[in-house]
Amino acid sequence: MGFYSNKTPEEKRVNELTGDIHLCEEFKNELEARKIPLYKGYNIQKRLRLEVEQEKLHGKEVDTRLMELLEENSKIKTDSNYAETIKNVEGATKVPSRPKEYNAPSGFLTKEFSKMNIKIPPKGKPKKPQEELTDRELLNKIILQNEKIINQNKIIIEELKKLGEN
Repeated sequence: MGFYSNKTPEEKRVNELTGDIHLCEEFKNELEARKIPLYKGYNIQKRLRLEVEQEKLHGKEVDTRLMELLEENSKIKTDSNYAETIKNVEGATKVPSRPKEYNAPSGFLTKEFSKMNIKIPPKGKPKKPQEELTDRELLNKIILQNEKIINQNKIIIEELKKLGEN
């Protein structure tokens, strides 16, 4: 699943044109070409966002308002239309629209996939089931268990002897 934001198309367009928190490189290059200081670029971005949040701009008005703000603040007259050139930025990813309703594939929740049939492996080193162990491995496992029991019994006998002496 992906992340879906609740931003309006106008807010998304402002972010696409000027950048999100920091100014995007294309917008910085446009500011540089028009000889607009960087701090004024941030002011243009804030102004555009404010007008979108106050719902003064709708649809394509965002592009035209950005171009007006750029022309107001520019020291050099340019003919380039930044909003048109930024339409298809390479490397931009298209997020698919959110599905209205999720329909599980047929047969998804059948007996084959029920909780009872799903086995979660234990943490740590994976262990072979008893059926897969060879006779030699099974005997080694039994011997190790017996050695542990014998060692525990030795410790218990020593403790009992100490108690009996007192």
